[in-house]
Amino acid sequence: NEESFDLPQHTVTFRSAAGRPDGDISFFATDGEILRTSCLRRGLVSPHNGNARLINCRGLGTCGTCAVEIESACSTADESPSIEPPQRNNLENIRLEFPPHGSSDQSPKLRLACQVQVRGDIVVTKRAGFWGQASASTTDGEGGASEEETTMVDPSDAKTYFGELEYLLDRRSPQKSPEDRDNR
Repeated sequence: NEESFDLPQHTVTFRSAAGRPDGDISFFATDGEILRTSCLRRGLVSPHNGNARLINCRGLGTCGTCAVEIESACSTADESPSIEPPQRNNLENIRLEFPPHGSSDQSPKLRLACQVQVRGDIVVTKRAGFWGQASASTTDGEGGASEEETTMVDPSDAKTYFGELEYLLDRRSPQKSPEDRDNR
């Protein structure tokens, strides 16, 4: 689809949940691209932790392993992130209310990366745990968040096991990114 090459590009920043700026990873996503697909296409960061990189639903929204917190990249805290749909869809509501998600301290910003399209600059936080379920309120015994519970997945672990088959089921994203076009 040659038209997708002219679509706007948006900055996606994966932020270390522990707040370390040296842990941030940024890349460009094409307007309308599914967040999960954009991560896997670029190979810089994964929306999945550990074995969830291999054992997941491949974007169907049924496993919940790609749960991430999404915020607007703008400095205004009240602004909604530039994603579509702006609120959780029915699939997300069902999955994110089912254990291990659905705890009373779950962030209202928690979304499934396989269900949202990038429509502007966003900041993403991936928490620890197989499903990324570790809460921001998990403590280290001294009232702070423990390093183990808040560390973003290691970017060196962002490999895909099945190449482009990882996002074969994604029918909403532009089919190729500008980087893919340049590599033909």
